[in-house]
This record gives sequence, C-alpha cells and structure tokens, in this order.
Amino acid sequence: MPYDDRQTALGRRGFAGLLGAAVVAGLTGCGSDGDIRPSVAETRSVQHPLGNAYIPVSPKRVVSLDASGGLQVSLEVGAPLIASETLGGAVGIPGYLPRPAAGFESLGFNQPNLEKIVKLAPDLIIGNLQRIKDLYPQLSAIAPTVPYENAGKGKSWQESVRGIADLLGQSGKQDAKLASFRERALQVKTEHKAFLTKRSVVLLHFTNNELRILRGPIFGSTILDEVRVRRSKSTTASGGTDTYYPIGREHVGVLADADVILYFVGGGAFDAAPDQIFKSYTNNALWTQLPAVKAGRVARLDPAAWWDGYSVSAANTCLQQLTTVLRKMPQK
Repeated sequence: MPYDDRQTALGRRGFAGLLGAAVVAGLTGCGSDGDIRPSVAETRSVQHPLGNAYIPVSPKRVVSLDASGGLQVSLEVGAPLIASETLGGAVGIPGYLPRPAAGFESLGFNQPNLEKIVKLAPDLIIGNLQRIKDLYPQLSAIAPTVPYENAGKGKSWQESVRGIADLLGQSGKQDAKLASFRERALQVKTEHKAFLTKRSVVLLHFTNNELRILRGPIFGSTILDEVRVRRSKSTTASGGTDTYYPIGREHVGVLADADVILYFVGGGAFDAAPDQIFKSYTNNALWTQLPAVKAGRVARLDPAAWWDGYSVSAANTCLQQLTTVLRKMPQK
C-alpha cells in the first residue's frame, strides 16, 4: 500500500524530526543540490533519475526498497543487505535465492516505513524509481539513496541487474553470473533446437481475474527469447499492452495456433484467487480442444521464477524448468 503518514507519524511536517534522528545516527544531511555525502572514507558519485548521490564504494549496510531487482541482486551477489521490501503473496523471498544474513528485516511490500529505516542506520538505500520518487527527500536525508528504473524503455533485465550490482560494488561478480547464464541459455537452445524450430510456443499467465498471453519485456518472456523460442502468432495479436494480451473465456480458441502451451498461475500480487480463474478456463471445452492440450504439450511453470523473478538466479531457474519441461514433452 502507499506510504501513509498517519501510520508512520512521519509526514512532511515530521521531516525535521526525521532529519534530527538521522543526524543522531551519524548521518549527514542534504547539500543545497540534494547530493548526499555519507560519513565514510571512500565514496563515489553516481547519477540517477532524481539527481546525483555520493555512495560508499563498498557499502556495509544496504536497504532495498525493491522486492524484485534490489532484493534479488543483493542476495545473489552477497551484498550486506540488512533490510528489504519482500514480495507480496505466499513467497516473500524466492527459494532460488541465497538466504539473507542473520538479522535481516523484511520491510513488507509497497509500504515504506521511514521510522524503521532510520533505526536501521543504512549507509546505502536503493530501490526502483516508482517506489522512491515521492519519498526521495526523506530517504536521502537518512542515507545516500539511488533510485533506478527496472527493465523497459529499451533497457533489458540483464542491463538492469548489472546496474544494481554496480551500485553494490559487485559488478564483476554479476558480470560473471550473466556470462554463465548466457552460456547455459545457449546450451538449452542447442539441446532443444530440433523441437523448438518446428513448434510455436505461447506463454500464459492466469491472474486473479483473467488469462493473459505474455510477451515483450516481461521477465519470463525474455527468457524464452534468450533461447530463441518461436512464439505463436497469437502472442503478437494487436491490442492489449506491450507486455500482455488478455483473453476472455469465450476466446480461448485463439490459442489454437500454439503447438506448446507454457503457463503459470498467480505470483506476486496475483495470489488472491488465481486457481479459481485457472479452473474456469481449463475446464472449458474450448481449452480441452486446443491442439497443444490434445497433444499433451502443456506444462505448468513456477511463478516465483517466471513472474516474480528479476535476477540471474531466477533466470537460471527458468532455464532449468524449461529444460525439464521440454525433455518430458512428447516429441512427435
């Protein structure tokens, strides 16, 4: 939920008190240009969508206001993450990630608590722009704060996670992980080339209220692109958005052009009632008559990786699941 000053008692009128608490904690205030210079020996300047920040070269106490890239990249590169937003729904921290260090605090999902962040005494705050922009003055008074934009607008998830790792002083480690992922993707592509070149694939998401064909920069969709999966014509249907195309129950027949159906149910904010939606679609006669369904080329995937994923760890999990699914799928 959005930040509520009635809950935190830290609205704009309480900002002076917040700043005082930050100073007591040993943090410095804003300069006239909004830059933040932490009280550490070695810093570097970074540009971000809201300006500039001086951040530690080797941060020791990181807080992430991003339950996807910020959380996942911090954990997979071993950054000193002391607190982070976590995913909404049943899985707060996906199992494919290393476990947080002892003392880690979950900040919930989409509910930044400034009082708690002050008490954590971070030396670096990171997070996606959407989450940070309205609270940037307050956050940057607590510690150097760097907002970033996730994939989209021409930026791939690989570029995004590399950028997050760089903020954490771990770009070299992330580069190695990305190189390993690309090599693994090439292996999957090579192993299943004969099967995939002959068949079209559609990736589906059953949400709380509808069925969607996924496409474009959605994380799971880009994994299929990485291994050069040929997508069904229905994937590029006009209408919808650049990331999905909604399908009503009466229009399930549009999926008849797909030789293979990959799908997942729920994930993230879609954990309320996706199973009921899934049943309402798949118990439909139109679904059971789809060529892919009749041929047994339908497979369920894990939304924690394909929807909530935003890291090399998630991408590798997607590749492993894809390999397992394709090996079991009828080849004729």
